[in-house]
Amino acid sequence: KRIQRKTLGELLDALKPYYIESTSTCLQDIFEEWLDYKRTITDSPNTICAHRKHWRRFFDGTDFFQMPLQEIKVSDINSWANQLIKKYNLSSHAWQTIKTIPKQMFEYAKDHGYIARNPFPELKVTVKFRQVSKPTSETQVYNTNEYHNIIEDLWKSYDKKHEARFLSIVCNFLMGLRAGELCALRWRDLNMDKWEISIIQEMVHMDATELSNPYYDVYKTSGQIVILPGQEGRKGVYVLLDHTKTHTERVIPVVHKAQEIFQLLRSNAPDAQPDDFIFGYGSKYLNLRSINSMLEYACKHICTDVKRSHKLRKTYASRLNAAGLPLDQIRACLGHSNTTTTLGYIYNPLTPEESLSIMEKAFFQLILSKIPLSQEVTGSSSNSQTQKSRKPLIFQGFQPFDIACVRGFEPPTFWSVAKR
Repeated sequence: KRIQRKTLGELLDALKPYYIESTSTCLQDIFEEWLDYKRTITDSPNTICAHRKHWRRFFDGTDFFQMPLQEIKVSDINSWANQLIKKYNLSSHAWQTIKTIPKQMFEYAKDHGYIARNPFPELKVTVKFRQVSKPTSETQVYNTNEYHNIIEDLWKSYDKKHEARFLSIVCNFLMGLRAGELCALRWRDLNMDKWEISIIQEMVHMDATELSNPYYDVYKTSGQIVILPGQEGRKGVYVLLDHTKTHTERVIPVVHKAQEIFQLLRSNAPDAQPDDFIFGYGSKYLNLRSINSMLEYACKHICTDVKRSHKLRKTYASRLNAAGLPLDQIRACLGHSNTTTTLGYIYNPLTPEESLSIMEKAFFQLILSKIPLSQEVTGSSSNSQTQKSRKPLIFQGFQPFDIACVRGFEPPTFWSVAKR
């Protein structure tokens, strides 16, 4: 049989079936092998944990993943994928997330000679994904009333216990950090001369079993991964990574109210060392769970629905947007790589009354002009009538309004740190 192809690569692919021994190797057989390879090309142990979690839920032991790799056809992949999406009623985002595993496993299988050709790129999804609507502002951000009430409650907790952790949430309303970045803040990161703060580290929660893999020993030795003390015997442990989620250091300005808080904390800890955590208390360190616990208690005190730590970040972005800060500057403060991601954080942080007030003021300041087109015209005595015509209303244009007049953009009186 004569075999011809246009390129050398295509010719070698066509010849592989004649030289590669037929085997019954399946995706199930090479999962751990692929995962070991995946560890060598990613810096995130949590990515490995996520892959293992998705594997157990969606793929482990299923018929498709036990089919011999060399026998899998495009039709088999199409049938499996579409049935999976229907079975779990997946959204497009969820499918794209879990599809990473089979997609990369097929690529690995081809690169390592298990199959001659990778059929996965020919996959076609024909079923409908679950529609996902953007959540409402009420569930995603703290509105002005909630914003003031929860901050007041946290100040009361601080006055009662004098623990810096309560002010960490107040600060994050003013900085918009990821929860892990907030926990990892050290005094060395804060420049109190320029009033800038450098975001260079992040605290994450990791699976202890995964972290015990010898592969991570070099990271622990070099300090790229630091296991925090006091967690012996736990299934999950808090660790410090030497980078942020996007592996990009950023510097954000510290606004005046946050400056006052940092000055207060510094005056209460005059012996603090540069490597000490800003929001540590005693021998303890602030962690992701404690942030959410404080939010839960505070929301309970002010009788509002609980919004967890990531909602502080969205509230920060939304308030900056409502105050008129350019979107690209909000993106830079949040540490996003593009403004599309930032747009997903923008909601309405105002109360319904505040929103209506702005709308009323916008239209109230329209200049309306009514100019008659003709004066009254009188006809003959036998057939006299009054004809009146007016020119349509003319919008002369919007006048700019000062958004600072809306309640919520003035600092609350109880924030006066000087009195404390």
